[in-house]
Amino acid sequence: MRALPLVLTVGSITLGCPGLPEAPCQVGTSLITPYLVQLRPVGSVPDQCPQGQQYQALTASVYRPLGSSDPVTVVFALPLSTVEPPSAAQALGRFETFLTPTSGVCTIDSLTPATDDAATPTGTPSPVPAVTYALSDMLVLADTEHQGAQLQANLVVDYGIPGCNSLRYVAQAVYLITPCLNDSVCLPEPVATEPWAPAGRGLGSGLPADSRAFCNLDPALLDNSEVMTVLQSRPYFLQVGREAYEDPNDGSLHDVGICFYSEPFPSLCPSGSTLSTSGPCIVGPGSNPH
Repeated sequence: MRALPLVLTVGSITLGCPGLPEAPCQVGTSLITPYLVQLRPVGSVPDQCPQGQQYQALTASVYRPLGSSDPVTVVFALPLSTVEPPSAAQALGRFETFLTPTSGVCTIDSLTPATDDAATPTGTPSPVPAVTYALSDMLVLADTEHQGAQLQANLVVDYGIPGCNSLRYVAQAVYLITPCLNDSVCLPEPVATEPWAPAGRGLGSGLPADSRAFCNLDPALLDNSEVMTVLQSRPYFLQVGREAYEDPNDGSLHDVGICFYSEPFPSLCPSGSTLSTSGPCIVGPGSNPH
């Protein structure tokens, strides 16, 4: 099967603001950054399989025939995979509705499996020839305020290693990707007097204002060479990874992580919260930890 073109629609990149009509179901498109997906194991993992939490980068797009009000097809692609045919590296699914429900969450029940022959999971005692990801029961926060900035899905992974062919994970993903040195960089409100990311909040985190996020410096992320290659290479040029930031004052090198959601989907400020420049959510006295 020929790979679907990655068609960007205007609705997938329109900025949300109060008073707009209901948003069509959408994902964050790879025009700006890919998604960073965190894979959290469900249950124990056999000793011969990659251990612990894993990460993957996915590019995303939607395919919407011009003038149609049918639910759109979503394409998630593994950007470094060289499997043949190229469509084998794409997970295709369809939103259940055209417009975002009142909950703000759009759903995709099933997606085609996608295979990555360039995957570099960490903590693996055996070589990984190719990894196949099967996503299902996807939830996408897709209202006008969030526009696909968060998603979560069930995931079954086949690592191509005997005994490692039906491992279950919860996959949670963030979009946009913002490099960070510490948690404060991941607060959404910009501070014009600070440097830009990864060192400061000169432009804010790029995440929706009610997001609960922290600076993820997980070794499993920083040591995943495939993910780092995707983020550092064209067209993204993201300054992330081991010792990726040089302090302009003393020349010291610092690891650069990625702003990631600090709570399960949806990682949002609780009802009744107010926002501040010192924390993403304030509920009564004090602020919520990530």
